[in-house]
Formats: sequence, C-alpha cells, structure tokens
Amino acid sequence: MKMTSTLAVILALVTPAVGLNGSLETIGDIRVLNLWGTWEEMGYAYGYLLGQDLKDFYEGYFLELAGTQENVEVLRTYFPIYFTVPGEFVDYADGIIAGASDTISLWSSVYGRNIDALDIFISSSVPDLSAVVDFPHLFCSSSSAWGAATLGDPVLLGDPAVSRNLDYYVDTGETILDQNLLIVHDPEIGQDWISISFPGFMGCLSGMNETGLNASLNMGNYSGTSQTAPTFVPICMALALGLSSEDFDSSGTCDISDVMTSVTTWNRSNSYDIHVTSPADIGISGNPVVVAEINNHTGYDFRYATDEPTISPYRMILTNHHRVLYPPVSCYRYSRLLDSLETNPDVTLDRLWNFMGAVGETPVPGLGGTLQTIIFQPEQRRTGLAFSSSETISYDKIPEWIEWSDIYPNHDPQSVEGEPFEPVDLHVYPNPASSVLYVTAEVSTSDQLQLFDLSGRQQNVFFSKITSGQYTADISDLGSGLYLLVNSSEIIESGSFLVLR
Repeated sequence: MKMTSTLAVILALVTPAVGLNGSLETIGDIRVLNLWGTWEEMGYAYGYLLGQDLKDFYEGYFLELAGTQENVEVLRTYFPIYFTVPGEFVDYADGIIAGASDTISLWSSVYGRNIDALDIFISSSVPDLSAVVDFPHLFCSSSSAWGAATLGDPVLLGDPAVSRNLDYYVDTGETILDQNLLIVHDPEIGQDWISISFPGFMGCLSGMNETGLNASLNMGNYSGTSQTAPTFVPICMALALGLSSEDFDSSGTCDISDVMTSVTTWNRSNSYDIHVTSPADIGISGNPVVVAEINNHTGYDFRYATDEPTISPYRMILTNHHRVLYPPVSCYRYSRLLDSLETNPDVTLDRLWNFMGAVGETPVPGLGGTLQTIIFQPEQRRTGLAFSSSETISYDKIPEWIEWSDIYPNHDPQSVEGEPFEPVDLHVYPNPASSVLYVTAEVSTSDQLQLFDLSGRQQNVFFSKITSGQYTADISDLGSGLYLLVNSSEIIESGSFLVLR
C-alpha cells in the first residue's frame, strides 16, 4: 500500500485493534477509502472515517442539487413506495449511519431531524430519482477501443481500454470538488471491486472488479417513468452487485454477461446508457465491449460495435443518447469523438485521455461540469484517474496511474498468529465538543495523548491529568471539524471527536 498521508498511516495502524474495517490514504492527490469485511462492517468504516464529509455532503451539496428541502422530503416519501434496496446495501447504509454516529452528531439543524439510512438511499439514487426531481447536469462521455484499434499502442498492444468523464452538478461553494474519492472494497464474500465516487453515495457510477470487468453509467435521453411495477432497484446498486458478485448470472464463470444481467434484471425507473468493458477472453464472442441501453418505457437492448457502421471496427463511443433502443439523435460530443476517430482510427492511451478533454466541460458553480476523468484497462486491472479541483480540470491533469497491486490487499491480514491483544478503551467526551475535552485512557504520561486533524497535522493541544486514567484539554482554539486522538504509547488505540462552534 502507498501511504502518503500521516493521518492515513495512523488510521491504518489503529484499525485492527479497534475493529474498524477501513482506512484512509492518498495515492498522489487521489484520496482512497479502503473497506473490507461484511457489507455492514464496510459501511461502518465508511461512516466512521467520512462521517463529517457525509453530513456536509447531505446538508450542503445534496440539498442544493435537489433544489429545495421540500424536494428532499418528496424523495424520502417516494423512495420507500417505489424502490427496493438489495439486502447488501441495507446493511451497508445501516453501517454507514452507525459509524458516522460514533464520530459526529447526526442531528441536522438544516433538516430538523437526524440524517438516516433513507438519506443515504436517496443520495445514492440520483440517476433514478432524476425522473421525479429535475436534478441538473447529469451528463457523461466515454470512448473505448480494443483489438486492431489499439494494436499500435506500446502499452495496450491490442488490449481493450475505455476513457470516461463523469459530468455532474457543481454546488455554488464548489465543495464537491474536494469530495471525490476512490473506494476500494474487499468484501467478505465476492469480488474485490473499486468505485470512483464521493461521500454519501453507495453503489457504482464508475468501477472495476478483480476480474477486470468495469462499467460506467451515463444518463439516457428517453427519461421518465411510466411503469412503476415491480419496484425499482437503484441502477448504481444493481451495477455494483454485478461487479461484486462472484458470478451474478450463475453461468459458471464471471464474465461480461454478469454486469449485463445485473443492470437489466430489475425494473428501472429512468433512462441509462452503461459502457461495459472486460478482458478480451471474457467478452461475448471475443467482443470485450458492450453498451447497455436501458429505459423505463421500452425495456433494454445492447449496442455492439457492429451497430455503429460509421465507426471503424473495435471502437465505441457513448454520450447520453440511445442508438439501438431508439433512433439516434444529434449530440455534439458524440460527433466530435466520431470526427476524431474518422480522421485517425488508431487509438492510444494518450488519445483516449485527450478524447475526454475534447468533450469535457469546465466545472461551473451552480451548474456543473466534469468532476472526474478515468481510464480503465481491464486486462491489466489498471486505472488512470484525475479529479477536478477549483484550479485545474481533471482532463487537463496528468492521470494518476493506479495498479491493482497498489490498492490490494487493502488491509493487513486479518488472522495473525499469536495471542490476541485486548486493547484498553479510549473514551472521548463530550462529542461534539466545543471548549473542553475529557479523555479516559491508560497512558503513562499525558503527552502520550496526541491530537491530529484530518490532514494528518498534529495539533498544539496539551492534556493534563485529573486523576488516574482521566485527562482533560482546552480545545477552544481548534476550528470546527473532525479530529483524531491517538494514544501514542499504544498506537493501536484511537478515538475521534467533532468540534462545533
């Protein structure tokens, strides 16, 4: 594992003893959330490590995305009636809420109630619920190539690759630009899989599994809902189940049909185009790329390279419109990519990245733009990744190339020979705190209690002993936020608390 953040190292070290199945790290400027264990255990770690981010996302970004608090309440009423959440994600969401509540107060003065699992469900179902509420700027673009198209690239040598822009709403405060992250899952049962996402979101918008299957979700152009029965399963959760299952369609092998099946098994509430790629040997008749076109009104169909005769073989383009489920419509991004491929049909990794620059959009607060630019290489289980910031758009950055071996295994072995260590609890209270903090801990001296912010910076806070095992500190100079307290004499002990002003 590449640990480049002080805080990430601390979290990784304290994880086994406190029973937290997760850690935070950075790879270059990519924030990485590592999760392992059962779905509930992964969820708990998610909430514990990103509780404040999740709350900020829901109170700020999601509220602005939805438009009004009334719209949020409409979605909370609508969702339980028309949607069924797979058991894995019920456990995941329950874990997230439990983990977050152990680090922050989930009471929201914005909504006048506690943030709960239903909030996680609806924020994870924006593509589905955009059929009910007009969420702005849900656009994306992608392009893939393989075989003869990539044979001349010295890295690909004929292997498949796909590039992808995630275009999403950008809030007026641009907080979403600081929220992007790579989530690395190692479930107790099923495939290791990654999802490129942000706090407050479950499922998969863009992801890949250990077999090399990967998929990216685009919105389709025939939106709306006319068939409300049977109940819907959120499309990003369905996609994630296709990636995380050992063999979703029970065919005897894990191949491209598993994701094709997972995204078309249940009723869908809206219109989607999903770019699915795989290693060549687990494609369909040697074809490692397919686009699933899905619509509530009509059903679904699959698009292959042979369905696009204007494009040279072994190449696919996807923006936000169907081409086989409905007749194609004009799209300037599609036309721009098509013109480029007609001019030069040879595709390299550099060209795939540059394609996304040609169709990307500058993030505009209050409107939207490109948040993430990604390349997936299925054969190599390799990802090129960049996130937009307020200074630089993702496709203008040099991608951070992440090998599968950089992120897996994403935690230390869970069974280590020797006697198990029974840690002494470290308690921090009140939580949230404002001016004075109290700590229960077994330390030799008070200076073994060290405080860090979420950037890994140690804070200039001194603890004084009240009585045996009891300490206090003046934290009135700390800014609002989440902090980590570490017992440095036993690095396997930690606690976190929230400061509110």
